[in-house]
Amino acid sequence: MPIAARQTIPEPSWPIQSFKTTNFTVPALNISRSGLTEQGLLFFAPLGSPPTIAAPLIMSDDGQLVWHGLVQSYPTAALGFQAQKFGKNEVLTYWNGVSDNVSQQRGYGAISILDKTYTEIHRVSLGHGSFLTTNNATYDSYLDVHENFITDRGTMIAVATNVTRADLRSVGGPKDGWILDCLLYEIDIKTNEVKFSWSAYNHVNEIPLDRSLYPLHGTGYNQSVPWNYFVMNSVQLFGNDYIVSSRYYCSVYSINSKGGLNWHLQGQTGGDFHLGSGAQFCYQHHVRAESSKSNGLLLHMHNNKNDDLGASVGSTTGLLLSLDLSTRQAALKTSLFNPADQVYSLFMGSYQPLNNGHVFLGHGYIPQLVEFDAAGTEVYAATFGTINVTFSYRAFRQAWLGAPSTLPDAYACASSNGTTAVYMSWNGATAYTAWAIYGGKCADDLRLMNFVDRAGFETQADIGNVAFVQVGAIEGGGTPMRSSVVFVQQKC
Repeated sequence: MPIAARQTIPEPSWPIQSFKTTNFTVPALNISRSGLTEQGLLFFAPLGSPPTIAAPLIMSDDGQLVWHGLVQSYPTAALGFQAQKFGKNEVLTYWNGVSDNVSQQRGYGAISILDKTYTEIHRVSLGHGSFLTTNNATYDSYLDVHENFITDRGTMIAVATNVTRADLRSVGGPKDGWILDCLLYEIDIKTNEVKFSWSAYNHVNEIPLDRSLYPLHGTGYNQSVPWNYFVMNSVQLFGNDYIVSSRYYCSVYSINSKGGLNWHLQGQTGGDFHLGSGAQFCYQHHVRAESSKSNGLLLHMHNNKNDDLGASVGSTTGLLLSLDLSTRQAALKTSLFNPADQVYSLFMGSYQPLNNGHVFLGHGYIPQLVEFDAAGTEVYAATFGTINVTFSYRAFRQAWLGAPSTLPDAYACASSNGTTAVYMSWNGATAYTAWAIYGGKCADDLRLMNFVDRAGFETQADIGNVAFVQVGAIEGGGTPMRSSVVFVQQKC
């Protein structure tokens, strides 16, 4: 997937939410709801234009901000934002780094892991090894944007890329050509020790270069523009095997713990399988094995069906396949799309099965979040930007309880009618339900002036004419968590 954080894009006219209590800017959601949805909040990380919206976000179904994260360490982007489980604890994860070259679909960074207070507790990085980049630049960490998957054995599944020499004569290129090799890593989260690694190019005999659907188009002749032939855009640990998706091979591979290939599913020809009617796919993202049985498994994916060269045009779907490993049959179980609002997504995307049989799709390059019910009917859709301008690599609907270590924020100003307008918010807090408002003529002599119910991310209320204000977020019958005291601005 391309990283657009450094692209110069015309400013869109998409509406943006802004606030009095904080300088966050958040895209407004254009929402269509036609049925019951699964519970949970919306997790995504918009990028594109305007650049001020680039941050991991948690929002409610009705478009209210819940948490706005800040990109840490690197100035460019945060991708793959989601909630996961690390041990017994719920955590937030996202890749955070810089783009080396937009057109080459890669980045260099690390993976942040945050606890429920939004404090970074681990940073998974890959700083060692002989990595070569297009311009010989070096980085603190070389992890790529495409995956951050926590396993039940305390490791992170991640990927990286490496500019590598390769013989490209089989695809019409030079003998001493250049490729972008794709690498899989399993890394211990607490120690950053690499537990397993795998290179696509090291298995060129099993995965020949001439099977790639991505043409050279003048690339591969020098280090600065290597041939990006594979694109490893998702990896999952499934049992003791790794499920690997390659965008430009339109393929899914099962790799065993010794690095060998168990099987290969190709979305057009079948590979090791026979494709049943409707089981075809290509340029897919976010492939996951959903469940297994004695002779097979279920495999789901965001089936983009479109590439960045215009060679394939098809309606993007959420695809669920059944694989029989004994007979090598691949059969269609479900293909999800809205025939009245078809999507054509060139890059990115995600597929998330929900507990009630529903499925949640993030359409990647198309800034749309969609939920389907168990019958395959669209019950929720939210658009968060202008098409081909704003996007989110993946998106999820997930439960989350946030308890920020920061204090609530308050802003107050004098209204023309002689009252004081008070605005209050608490970034990331999910459990509080009401606000206490304190005011007075002196900062050290405040009295309780009002109670109001929470109303979205930022609540507004009016009180009498005062010079100083403080607010307190109330959870249950507990003591209010108070903000700092703020001076009332002279004019709203």
